[in-house]
Amino acid sequence: MALWNVNGEIVFSDGALSISNPPSSMFVKRHYYKVPYSNVGKGGFMFKGNQKIHTPSYIEVHPETTFDDILVDKKPFDEIFVKPLTWSFKSSSSEKEYTVKRNKNGNLSCDCWGYIAHKRCKHIKKVQEEVGS
Repeated sequence: MALWNVNGEIVFSDGALSISNPPSSMFVKRHYYKVPYSNVGKGGFMFKGNQKIHTPSYIEVHPETTFDDILVDKKPFDEIFVKPLTWSFKSSSSEKEYTVKRNKNGNLSCDCWGYIAHKRCKHIKKVQEEVGS
């Protein structure tokens, strides 16, 4: 049991997909509905008249859609593992390179001695001027 996208049309197949008299050029691939992450996992289904609706996304789906046809767009806690924004600055007095990072909370930090000792430095000031924060 699966949904297929056959030349832009969603088709249900209860077993192997079989198409009689196929056209000379045909596009076929497995069809999934991509829904945003919610606290209810893959959600559920309801009927509104003769339309099957996925909840909580309220996307109209094929009448034969099952949970196997649903892909959740985002996994929980993905934002925790997002790579922080970084800016690099070459030292004016040595070959060293300093890095300013913006963490997931929006706070800036630098690995130069000025920031380590005083919690402020010219590198962070430059980034703040550049991005307007």
